[in-house]
Amino acid sequence: MAWTYEIRDANDKFVESGGGFSTQAAAQAAGSAEAARLVKSGNMPPGGGVGTVTTGQNSDDPWQ
Repeated sequence: MAWTYEIRDANDKFVESGGGFSTQAAAQAAGSAEAARLVKSGNMPPGGGVGTVTTGQNSDDPWQ
């Protein structure tokens, strides 16, 4: 199973997700780096900076 990250803004609105990471630490690091990039580039939605970066597992096979 692959690990994913999800970025939400300060208003708890979904901003972006990414996946395919082999470990939770790799997903968290990638999500944190992407959140920092979004803030630096000004591409976060109006009214909120980064609220949370969470990780979870995702299976390619929905029956697993």
